[in-house]
Amino acid sequence: MRVKKISALAVIVAAAGLSLTACGGSDGSSTAAQGSTSASASSSTGGQGAAGASSSGTSGGTSGGTGTGTGTGTGGSTGTGAGTSGGTGKKAAARTGTATSGAPCKTAHLGFSAASAGVENEIVVNLKNTGSATCSMHGFPGVQLLGADGLGDKGPDAARTDTTGPAVTIAPGEETRFLLHYIPDTSGSGKTYTKLAVTPPNETVFDVMDLDGLNITVPATAGNAPDVYVDPVGYHTGTGK
Repeated sequence: MRVKKISALAVIVAAAGLSLTACGGSDGSSTAAQGSTSASASSSTGGQGAAGASSSGTSGGTSGGTGTGTGTGTGGSTGTGAGTSGGTGKKAAARTGTATSGAPCKTAHLGFSAASAGVENEIVVNLKNTGSATCSMHGFPGVQLLGADGLGDKGPDAARTDTTGPAVTIAPGEETRFLLHYIPDTSGSGKTYTKLAVTPPNETVFDVMDLDGLNITVPATAGNAPDVYVDPVGYHTGTGK
């Protein structure tokens, strides 16, 4: 009976040893298979991770390739760093590009003033960027003549000329301008206007401005052709845009 008990114990110990060996063999073969599959996938697809590879290993392979698969810890962390750096760089470049492009100029952030163009029957209208950010505009402004009492005394709207104007970008404190032309009254019974309602290009809000001591006298009744014409923004005189 004593001999049988010892034999049974030996059998149990031996069985346990076989079981541990089998487990160890399974882990080893799995690791080897993962390393082999990862190396094969890396060489054939430029570093895409295999079924047993981690997501960081996949990122590392995509961004330039890592080790041969057995050093998954170090290789994976290196791959993750490269992938993250590349993504962040692209986003920063996109944000920079967007920030440097000027948004359309808004009426609320523009200052308006008038001056003589130095040519008879022409007035220069200045538009100054009074905001804190660069803005841009392109095209024709809307212009309507107004009397001394403002909106209650409306005159004709300015017609567009066939002039082509540039797109202009205005930094804070800078100006752009446009020319206003008019055909003066010669009958002696014309109407005089001392204000303008100006709507910047691609805007829907106008601002009322004084002509700063200047005035426009045109026939009281419009004929077959307009009496007032406007050029696009971008007229250049002296310094500015």
